[in-house]
Amino acid sequence: MIWAYTIRDFKIVFRDVGNLLKLSSVAFLIPAALSLFLEFGSAPEITSYYLMAGAITFLIGIILHLAFNIEDETRFKHAFFIVTIVWLLFTFLASLPFIWILSMSPLDAYFETMSALTTTGLSVMTLPAGKSSIALLDIAPASLIFWRSFLSWIGGLGIVLLAMLGVFGCYTRASRLIIAEGREERLKANLMNSVREIWVIYIILTIVGIVLLYLSGMEPLDAVNYSMSAISTTGMTTTGKGLAVQNNFWVNEGVRNYWVDISLIIIMLFGATSFYVHSLFKKKGYKAYFKDAELRGLLLLGLVFAIFIVPHLGAESAFFHSFSAITCGGFALVPEPVAALWPDFAKLILIAAMFIGGSSGSTAGGIKMARFLIFIKSIWWKAKETLLPKNAMFARKFEGMPVDSEHIKEICLFILLYIMFIFLGVFVLTFNGENLTDALFEVVSAQGNAGISVGVTHPGMNPINEIMLIINMFVGRLEIIPIFSLLGIPAYLRGRKKLML
Repeated sequence: MIWAYTIRDFKIVFRDVGNLLKLSSVAFLIPAALSLFLEFGSAPEITSYYLMAGAITFLIGIILHLAFNIEDETRFKHAFFIVTIVWLLFTFLASLPFIWILSMSPLDAYFETMSALTTTGLSVMTLPAGKSSIALLDIAPASLIFWRSFLSWIGGLGIVLLAMLGVFGCYTRASRLIIAEGREERLKANLMNSVREIWVIYIILTIVGIVLLYLSGMEPLDAVNYSMSAISTTGMTTTGKGLAVQNNFWVNEGVRNYWVDISLIIIMLFGATSFYVHSLFKKKGYKAYFKDAELRGLLLLGLVFAIFIVPHLGAESAFFHSFSAITCGGFALVPEPVAALWPDFAKLILIAAMFIGGSSGSTAGGIKMARFLIFIKSIWWKAKETLLPKNAMFARKFEGMPVDSEHIKEICLFILLYIMFIFLGVFVLTFNGENLTDALFEVVSAQGNAGISVGVTHPGMNPINEIMLIINMFVGRLEIIPIFSLLGIPAYLRGRKKLML
């Protein structure tokens, strides 16, 4: 849907953008505190970089709030625009520590931050930069690695949801922003109670993940980083070689610690499961999970896809990467140059998994399992409708709820738009020299917010490709519709031009 904007609409938008930035600036205090504890003695300037970035974010928020402080109500057309602007602007502000600490280029820093906040996990820090044999991750301070993981963690629930409890006292304004960010699933009748319960569930699952990884042999800080990255289904690692590294993740030289792999799969499944289903655990126990059609579909497809690629990748690698792809968790057991050598069939299976993604109302990406299942059912319903007598009636339901023709049309339109953006990304990457299969894999991984890479993403990559993947990540995270709110700006400008004439 495209809306036309007036000057008053812009004031409402930038007022709320300012409010969100003010509260979001608090996030910078977390890595600053960690840096003060770990790095202040050797590099005190690192702490100041986080504080400066937070201060700039807060200052911009204050300026916008004071400059556009009006009492008008936030409506849906404002909410979509607000979410879009906040994500783009906060991504830049959150990238400042990467620029100041590691001297990354603004584009690389923006890419890395966008990848974290959209819970994608593609990285320009895990491969050697230029001719150096050392990855940026291997020389980054611990606080910056944590900042990267923390961004993915808050991105899992969304910047807007993070700021919701403190910045909005108005129910309708808050609810519209949550819906605009694709998180309309309600756990409780009261919206604020829903937000609180989501955060409680998220924190509990993150702590469970930390415990699992610590018991599997990880150091405490590594366990925190990997748990935040896994529960948000991001898949960012803490070393340049990722999980394929000889330290805590291995029992002995050449023997892999399978408990880490199993723990990561469990945590990724937690993240890819609807928070609504998690909330039912207190009432219904484990039955709540078994009755959820999306989770059943996720587990079934994960197993089927794994079986398909076992002959090509081996049992361990097939099952891990299948679930890493369909949950959009994004972890890989092998370095990207090795993943680039996977057979095309294995790549295509993982592309399908990343395209479908996890449950709606979860941290996973993709088109979402609910849309996929309804789309498949709609094909059966259409065939049934064709075969039955003209006036025959039959129920169209998903999880006991009726599905009308309008809903099916919306899903089909969403999938079509989703594929169009994938096609655009593949067109750009192949135009700039990437082969078709690898380009398709990387674009679907970016737009599905999965993050498994076959080496297309790397330091020094073509800037046009880098910008295109940023767009794909952003479109996938906000699920396309909010992006179209920006098309209201030309309508406003045309209206202004006519008035001037």
